[in-house]
Amino acid sequence: MTVLFINGSPRLHGNTVALGERFLQDIPHDTLNLAEHQLNFVHDQRDTNQPQQDLTDDYEQLMATFAQADDIVLGTPVYWYGMTGQLKVFMDRWFDSYTNDFDFSHKHVYLLVVGADEPQTKALGITQAVQHSCEWLKMSFEGTATVTADGPDDVRNMTDMPSSFWQLGGRLRANENA
Repeated sequence: MTVLFINGSPRLHGNTVALGERFLQDIPHDTLNLAEHQLNFVHDQRDTNQPQQDLTDDYEQLMATFAQADDIVLGTPVYWYGMTGQLKVFMDRWFDSYTNDFDFSHKHVYLLVVGADEPQTKALGITQAVQHSCEWLKMSFEGTATVTADGPDDVRNMTDMPSSFWQLGGRLRANENA
């Protein structure tokens, strides 16, 4: 089993990264920080003779790493009741891969969400977007762990994690041993 953590936060040392580190503690994994990569918006080419592909950014390189992983852990802070732009653009570009016969079907996806203001309620749209994307692409959506945090080191300093964190971690470890 290979695990890939995709950090959708623009902060490379913030709460989302800290949550990913805690979630994947003692599990070998690779990390992609989307903020360190150039990603262009998706260009829908269905009404042209052009291929559904953009080779002018880092997307194909990111997907080469994505392809090697069995378990994908997506992490995002809540920005205006949604996922970050970095993660949204990356997920929008999955359409490029889908139209070019990329096989998403064997992947397990886990979602980590960090927010300051009632994220369990106000970030439900993030979970729905990821869940529906997984269903469409035939990936297994394993669930969401949501943490309330605002200060720079809140997640690192938490003594108790919410039950969603432990439940989702249990699913990852069960899939790891399957």
